[in-house]
Formats: sequence, C-alpha cells, structure tokens
Amino acid sequence: MDLVNKKGEIAVLADNLTLKEIVDMGFSVDLCDSAYDKNEHWTVASKSESQE
Repeated sequence: MDLVNKKGEIAVLADNLTLKEIVDMGFSVDLCDSAYDKNEHWTVASKSESQE
C-alpha cells in the first residue's frame, strides 16, 4: 500500500493494514471519488489522540 501526501511524498506500508490501523499509526485518511465535495468531509481520530 502506498500513501501519498499533499507534497507528493510516498509512504510504503504493508498491504494488509486496515483503515483503523493506518489511523492508529497517526495517518489521516481521505477517501474520495471523482465527485468529491469538500463540504462532505469526515474526520477520524485514534483513541489516543482524542484522549489527549
């Protein structure tokens, strides 16, 4: 699994990670399609982040 940030930097991760595991590692995940609407945005934070 390759994750690309806004700067174009690539992080190569294991292919069998779940979205929850990726978020728990500190990454944010944006899933969108070609009809992306910036007003429809969900944010997920890991439990350790929300408890601080």
